[in-house]
Amino acid sequence: MGKYVIEKTLNNNVLVANYYEKEVILIGKGISFGKKQGDVINTDLIEKIYLLESERDKDKYRQLLDDTNEYVFNAVLEVVNGIDRQLGGSVSEKTLISLTDHIIFAIKRIKEDIHVHNPFLKETELLYPREYKIAETAVKALNEKLDLQFIESEAGFIALHIHSAEVNHTIHDIYNIKEIIQNAIIIIEEDLEVTIDKNSINYSRFVRHLHFAIQRVLADERIPDATNIETLLKAQYPLCYNISIKIVKMMQSQLKKPIYQSELAYLTMHIQHFNNNL
Repeated sequence: MGKYVIEKTLNNNVLVANYYEKEVILIGKGISFGKKQGDVINTDLIEKIYLLESERDKDKYRQLLDDTNEYVFNAVLEVVNGIDRQLGGSVSEKTLISLTDHIIFAIKRIKEDIHVHNPFLKETELLYPREYKIAETAVKALNEKLDLQFIESEAGFIALHIHSAEVNHTIHDIYNIKEIIQNAIIIIEEDLEVTIDKNSINYSRFVRHLHFAIQRVLADERIPDATNIETLLKAQYPLCYNISIKIVKMMQSQLKKPIYQSELAYLTMHIQHFNNNL
């Protein structure tokens, strides 16, 4: 086994090392204590290894190190490491960088009194409750470590990064899913002339259904045909059926993938629940 040679210690638990001419981030309790540049690390102390393989990742991480106050950077890294432990070690190198970058930028926003509205907060909490709880814990830790006051919406943003660490979707894909859901709600409210209660069970069910429908489309999975029930729903609830057509067309446009005809029936049933509340 090769040697991990210290390039830079970040705190007692985190350091940057060289391993076979590759830059790695090592995490472990007390791993850096009493160590200096050029020392070799005892591998028994290593709990987590991040390999910064691409030059882009290396440059981005060095930039974060150079542009950020060391105390702030260390606090953020400790929080990200806490997230990784709660996820069972599933935070990848790319997620490490994107999450660290996001939190550092969010801290700068707060210090400049710039608050960003999160339009997907309720949907994020509904769809990813575990990730949201982990994000809330991370926000609380950041507030305590850095004497800040993150607003609630920040937990939603961090939860999306956490979710991307566990599924094969980029942050862009996840935001696209949230935008589709939001656009669908706008279409329903405008066409039914209602205001949907986001705390209602019907809203929760619709959001979850649409989320899983999008996931199926992205994975090219097909659900069973519902031709008979579709014909019945089209005749019985023409307004809701036409709304479901609009939503399917919007989904196809944003996902750049076909939506199976059977989805119209399931959407129509969910939309009719909102119509029943008139």
